[in-house]
Amino acid sequence: MQPDSIQAILTAVEAHTPIDSTEAAHKIAILDHFRQSSAPTDSFCFEPGHATGSAWVIAKDTQQFALIYHKTLDRWLQPGGHAEPEEPDLLTVSLREAQEELGITLDRAQTCLLDLDVHRIPDTKKYPSHLHFDFRYLCLTNSQPLQPATDAVRAEWFSLDQLNALQLDPGIERMIRKSMIQI
Repeated sequence: MQPDSIQAILTAVEAHTPIDSTEAAHKIAILDHFRQSSAPTDSFCFEPGHATGSAWVIAKDTQQFALIYHKTLDRWLQPGGHAEPEEPDLLTVSLREAQEELGITLDRAQTCLLDLDVHRIPDTKKYPSHLHFDFRYLCLTNSQPLQPATDAVRAEWFSLDQLNALQLDPGIERMIRKSMIQI
């Protein structure tokens, strides 16, 4: 990403209001990462890690949430992933990942930065354990068929009750709380 893109990301993070002390700590860690790293979005930088973009997709007409079942991590997650070198920002990353993993196209005008999260990715055969500095965007759309691909073996719409019945990551639970305020 270009220096002006990095500055725009820093400005967005600085303006973001965390919902709790956990997200406030994530915000500080992300700001530190972007200020100290020469390539904060480089997906081959594993010490300490790199920025990622995620899409928290909600169907406005049905109040349902789109999740993928991630085959490597063996759990339900929001679509998301790594930046490509030519992508100008992390919203572009999140929209591309939603298209790749859910098979849907989202409207950039129906998005906003919802959440900041830092989480550890475990070791794999290809990569060492590292941090993801994740920018999570609320993406509103209408209900439509989902077609999983890439890292997703399944993609499904979930009601709030169905989400509450799943064992979800605390960061996803935080996004649920935050999105109920937003919509």
